[in-house]
This record gives sequence, structure tokens and C-alpha cells, in this order.
Amino acid sequence: MLLEGSYMKLNNKIIFLGFLFMFLYIYAAFVYIEYVETRQIHEKYRETVQKIHYEVNTLIAEKQEAILLISLSLSENDKIKKLLKSHTYSDLHLNTFSQKLKEYSSLESTWFQVLSSDGKSLYRSWTSVHGDTLLDVRKDIEKILHKPEVFSSISVGKFDMTFKSIVPIYQEKHFLGLVETIAKFNSISKKMRASGFNNILLVESKYQQQLSRVEKTRFLQGYYIATQNIDRSVLEQLHHNLQKYLHIQGYIVENNQLFTRVQIKDVNGEGMANFIFSLPIESIDISEIKNQMITLISIFVLLFVVIAVVFYYIYFVNYKQFLLEQKELLQEHVNKKTEELQTKSEALKYQAEHDALTNLPNRMLVMNRLKKFLKDAQEDKSQIFVLFLDLDRFKEINDTYGHEVGDKLLKEVTKRLQMSLRKKDTIARLGGDEFILLFNDLDEEGVLKVIEKIIQSMEHEFTIDGIELYTTFSIGVSRYPEDGKSCDDLLRNADTAMYKAKENGKNNYYFYNAQMTQAAFERMQLDKELRKALENREFQAYFQPKIDAKRNKIIGLEALVRWSHPTKGLIYPDSFIPFAEETGFIDKIDNFMMRTTMEQVLAWQKKGIECGKVSINLSSRQLTSKTYITELKEVIESVGFSTESLEIEITETHIMLDPEYAMEVLSEIRKLGISISIDDFGTGYSSLAYLKKLPITKLKIDRSFVMDLPEDKDDVAIVRTIISLAKNLDLDIIAEGVESREQLQCLLDEGCEAIQGYYFSKPLSKELCEEFLVNFETS
Repeated sequence: MLLEGSYMKLNNKIIFLGFLFMFLYIYAAFVYIEYVETRQIHEKYRETVQKIHYEVNTLIAEKQEAILLISLSLSENDKIKKLLKSHTYSDLHLNTFSQKLKEYSSLESTWFQVLSSDGKSLYRSWTSVHGDTLLDVRKDIEKILHKPEVFSSISVGKFDMTFKSIVPIYQEKHFLGLVETIAKFNSISKKMRASGFNNILLVESKYQQQLSRVEKTRFLQGYYIATQNIDRSVLEQLHHNLQKYLHIQGYIVENNQLFTRVQIKDVNGEGMANFIFSLPIESIDISEIKNQMITLISIFVLLFVVIAVVFYYIYFVNYKQFLLEQKELLQEHVNKKTEELQTKSEALKYQAEHDALTNLPNRMLVMNRLKKFLKDAQEDKSQIFVLFLDLDRFKEINDTYGHEVGDKLLKEVTKRLQMSLRKKDTIARLGGDEFILLFNDLDEEGVLKVIEKIIQSMEHEFTIDGIELYTTFSIGVSRYPEDGKSCDDLLRNADTAMYKAKENGKNNYYFYNAQMTQAAFERMQLDKELRKALENREFQAYFQPKIDAKRNKIIGLEALVRWSHPTKGLIYPDSFIPFAEETGFIDKIDNFMMRTTMEQVLAWQKKGIECGKVSINLSSRQLTSKTYITELKEVIESVGFSTESLEIEITETHIMLDPEYAMEVLSEIRKLGISISIDDFGTGYSSLAYLKKLPITKLKIDRSFVMDLPEDKDDVAIVRTIISLAKNLDLDIIAEGVESREQLQCLLDEGCEAIQGYYFSKPLSKELCEEFLVNFETS
């Protein structure tokens, strides 16, 4: 009985301890689950707040840059420069420009003002009032006039809170005045509301007196309400405890609403206004958190059942035998569950880090890799390139053919991207039609090659369910450490550069470094346009007459190339010849000029129109080409042109690149009966020892020595010396760039009678040149 009583007491203790343990277990499980859920929900709230902050700051930066770009473009407007020079009011019709901005962009309310260099308002797009000075009321204007520079800010005026940009205007380095662009701030609030974030923008109370032209009903406890269509319930909530919302750090949750604050600072870094954002808690997706909690509860329940079974066997079965058997069973169960959980964990990890549609890494994984790249780059001082890719026209394809076709297109696009990259390169899909590429072992040239390869891979159509689809990429590039030192900065700046690529016509790329982007874009664009120009025969031969001013007789023409661009109009050679020489396009252009010039002069000769010798410029590539003489002969023979009517012009700089070989080429040209003229004489580094050996027939005085005649005595002395040198070497002499009667008379007095320049004629198209030749003969 004693043993039985002891056994019963022991069992009762075991039962008591068992129930106590179960109670503590359930309580601990409940507390832990609630803690995990609360922590994850608050983490979700923080992510939502970060998204709000990022989006509103991005919108502000984008609009501020857009306003600045408008001012920059207006600073080059000829009408505005004319207004500033004349100080005479005229309507620039920029209110029409404002209407177009409202119609075709998000800039709904934009105004413009033109200010003279002494601070007078010469033009306002919102009124015809003009001529008043702003120096007494606008300290920012006074400061910029004192030290002209580009100014972009957010400011508060009499009427509202606005974006403002001021850009100095120059005419040949002479400061003329300023152009100012002003735009309402409220579009930021409107866009954020469209994204689902209810908001109210409150301007600091210190600006209440400054906002003198605003309705008094627009103030809340001294703070100006700068937004429209405000949720009255939110406004009422702010009214009761405004200061609490104006000092939110991070976020607060009240009345099932998530509130956060974004402060906007002025140019001095002081608070100007506060965005108060509110978001219904139910609109925040926490379903994933709920699923995790269900899984966690299931695990705790499973463990509870196992523990209960253990206690059951402790109470009813032999204690030691039970422990031994249960240990074996439990170990087996644990091993199995461990394997299952490990497999499930790996699957969940893969799902969490990869895009379900394309199986590419997602934002989480690419950000982790970028963090690792940054850590390595900080240690070895290397570069990292982040490429933000966005498909062009993808929304249009989705809307037209449906999301199923759109998803299949994304898969095919992914394949082409992967084929354009190395296996070790990181490519990720952020969602929708956005992709990210990371490079930590390429330089700028290598990245450009990858980008060009991607662009080329997208040139061909995609066939999806029998439908031919075309799409391209707009690509933005940021670089560590120049464009940012954190993951968010690099990604945001690459995204910003991508939108610049969108704005510049899509199907191209843009570096966050604007200077590099512009150079790369212009080279790529010029390459494409030159190819089309050669195919479409857009180049034209223009002719500038050469006149014997003493006898009033035409003695020749200089053939000059012009590019008749279908959209840009007439383009002068300085804009494309250097690039053409670098890339080899110059060979085809020069061949075209030789043939076209000879054919045109021959046509004039057949009409009985005499034009003397026609001169063609010889490029540096032609001078060093092994086939130039052969090509020259073939063109002369095929056209049937007389070499006595032909003159080759070559600059002394080109000759001195390889004077020995130049003498051989020029000698071969001279043997054909073709005259040779040294162009721009006196501006290079030619040697008189070579000059006397060269088989030349003429020297051309460079325009730089002519433009200041007869006032500049040094130029007079140089011109006199060149004329004397030509006469002593028995060479003809001609002066170019003659534009005034005084220049002409000075050259005649010094003994130079052959003249070329605007005084007689600018370069003319073949039609106008023919008219000039005919009229000059009869005059």
C-alpha cells in the first residue's frame, strides 16, 4: 500500500507537472507567435512607408529636373534672346507652350518669366504686365544676377507652393538675363493619390504671411493646405492633434490607418512643408504573414501533440521502455521531418528568391548579390555597373493580346537576354517588364558592348502564338562609386537613367552620368544616320565661287559637302566629318564628292557656263590611302573630266603627318595635270624646307588672318609675308573668308587678287550656283 501510495503520489506529481508544462508551453507558444506576427506586420508597414518615401522623393526629383530642362531649353531660344537684347516687350506666346505641356505631359500648370540683367521683368506668360523690377521683392533674383548660375528649387510664393528653376541666358559669352519656369507642386500629390496613397501637403506656418493671395479657408491651424480633393475624415483627424502628425518619425497607426510623414526642405535645408500620407490598414497585403503564422501554429500544435503523447506513455506504460521506444520513434520522426523541412525550406528559399514566371532571380536575390558586390568593390576599389532595363510598348502588347501572350513574350525576352550575357553575369526580373543586370568585372567599354548586343538581339520579331510582336529595351546605367555607394542609390539612379532613355525615344540607353550618356548616344545616333544618309543619297555638293577681284571674273569654285538631313535640315561638315573620318565613312563621302562635283561642272561646261577650276578637298585618309590615286583616275575617266579644270586642296597639317609619303601622293596627282593648293596656309606647322619641295601650285591664306584686316597690323604683316612667299616661289595666291569691302581692298593693295568669301557669295547649291555663274557673266 505504501508503494502504491508512493506510486500514486509520483503519478499525481507527474500529472501536475505535465499539466503545468502544457500550460506554460501553450502560453509561451501564444506569446512567441504573437511576437513574430507583430514584428513581421511592423516590418511590412516599414516597407510600405519606405515605398511611399521613395516614390514621392522620386516624383519630386523627376518633376524638378523636368522644370529645369524646360528652362535650359528656353535659355537657347532665339526669340527670348532677341527680347533681352532689345529690352522691348513682345508676346512670346509661352502660354501656348504651357497648354501643350498640360496636354502632353503631367505639367498641368506652368508659367514662364524673362528677366533682364538688371532685374526687370520683360515678359510674364500669365499677364501682359512688364517692365517692373524684382530686385526689391526677389532676393533669389538679386543673388543670381550678382553671380549668374543655374538655380532649381521648391519655393513658397504669394499664390502657392511651386517648383521653380532659373537659368542664365548668354549670347556669345555675354550675359543677357534670366529665364524662369514655375510649376505647381500639386501634381505630386495627385500622382501619389493615383498610386493609392491618400495624402495632404501642409506648408509650414512660417509661410502663412507670405501666402497673401491664398484663401483663408485653405489654412489649418496656420499651415497652408497645398493639396486638392482631401479626404475629409483624414482632415478631421489631423485637426484634433495636428502637431502629432507633423512630427511623425517613421509611421503611426490610428483608426485602422497607417500614417507617415515626408518632409520637404528648402534650399537651406530647413523644413518647408510636410506630406502626411494615410493608407487603410486593410489595403496592405499581409496574407503571406498570415500563411507563415498558420505554418508556425501547425508546428507548435504538432509539437504539442508529440509532447502530450509522451506524457501519456509516461503515465500508462513502463517508463523506461517507453522512453527507449519513443526515443527511437522520435529520432526517426525528427530525421524525416528534418529532411522534409530542409527540402521545403530549400524550395521556399528558391521561390522567395526567384521570379515564378521566368525563373530569374528576383529583387531580393539581386539586392543580396549587389550588397556582396559592393562589399568586395569597397575592398579592391573596383567598379560595379547596374543596368535597369524596361521593355518598350509592353503595356500596349498586354492590353491588345492579353496577359497570357505578355507572359510568353517575357519568357522569350528572358531567353534573348541570357543569350546576350555570360553565364556568370547576374540578371534579375524585378516584376512586370523590368529587368536588372549587374557587372562587377567589366569596364565602360565592355558594358557598352553588352548593351549594344542586347539592343541588336531585340531587332528581330518575336512570334508568340502565331503573332509577330516587336519590342525593344530602354536601358538606364548607374556606376559604383560615381553614381551611388548603396544598393538603393545605384538602383534608383539606374531607374532614373532608364526613364531618360524612354524620354529620348526608347530603344536606347542612358548613363546616369549625363555627359557620358550624351557622348555615347550622339555617336550611336550619328552612326545610324550616316549609314542612312549614304543609302538615301542625302549628301549634296555645294559650291563657293572664287573671284578675280581686280578683273571681276570667276576663276573657280570650291566644292563643299553638305548633308541634307530629312528632319534636321542642312548640316554643315564640322558636325559629321570628324566622326566620318574616325569611322571610315569619309571614304564613301569623298568618293561621292569627287564624282558629283566633276559631273556637275561637266554639265555646266556643256551648257557653255564657264566656272574656272573646281577644287576638291583631300582628306587625311585619302592622303594615306594606297588606293586613292587609282580611285581618282577611275572617276576622272568614267566621268570624262578634264584634269586641267580640277584642283585638289590639302591642309598643311595633313601633309605634315607624313611629309615624305605626302610628297609621293601629291607628285602622282600633279602628273595627272591636276593643280594642288595648300589650304589654311599659315595655321599649321609646315616646314619651308618641305614647302619648296612639294609639287604645289597655289597657297590659300587662312580666314583667321583675314577676319581682322585691315585693323590688326600683325595680320596685315602676316598676309603680306604669305603673298611675298607665294610670289617668290612662283605660286598662285588666294584669300578665303573675305566678308567686307575693307578686307577686299586691303588684300588688293597687298597684291592678292584671287578672293573667296561671303563678300561675293556663300557656298551655294548647284541650282543657285548656276544662277550666280550666269548672272555674274552678264553683269
